[in-house]
Amino acid sequence: MTTGEVTTVTSPRRIADFTLDDWERLEPVEGYRVELVDGLYRVNAAPVPWHQKVADRLGRMLAPIVEPLGWDVLSAIGVRIRPGLGYIPDLVICERVPRGAKSVTAATIVLAVEVVSPSSRKIDRHEKPIAYAKAGIPAYWRAEIVKDHLTSVHCYRLEDNGHYVEHTVVEPGKPQTISLPIDAEITLDVDTLDR
Repeated sequence: MTTGEVTTVTSPRRIADFTLDDWERLEPVEGYRVELVDGLYRVNAAPVPWHQKVADRLGRMLAPIVEPLGWDVLSAIGVRIRPGLGYIPDLVICERVPRGAKSVTAATIVLAVEVVSPSSRKIDRHEKPIAYAKAGIPAYWRAEIVKDHLTSVHCYRLEDNGHYVEHTVVEPGKPQTISLPIDAEITLDVDTLDR
């Protein structure tokens, strides 16, 4: 439509079929995590401080073990799972990431960790482990928080059939040594992570 010197064009706004490249081009929004699920954006509230503190402590425990072996420990990094699917795990161990990288691929990850929040229970317990297993990520850990207390860390290994099997549950007062899929191990202590 033309009115004098001004031309107005109306067009439908795209709301679906976003790609991983579209997702990477998004500007970060303070207070939110945006994931790509089947070509649609899913907006999650940023984690509460205690949730993030648990993830950060676990990252600090893992870093001195895996970094000398040539691996990175990263929190809240975009992970390209498959076309149309990109998640932001709470923590990953992955191959070294070059400067300027905006995300990593699932093929470079050996461990994905999710810290369960009330709003992410179903996603962290069901949806993400299925996707991570299909993508071939060798290990998945799920840290459970109830009323601002870490109650357990569930450790899964990818089996030959392409599914995760729980091999260890670490609970308060019962530290356990867990083998990582990179010829290293860590002693997980829920009390240390929850202090």
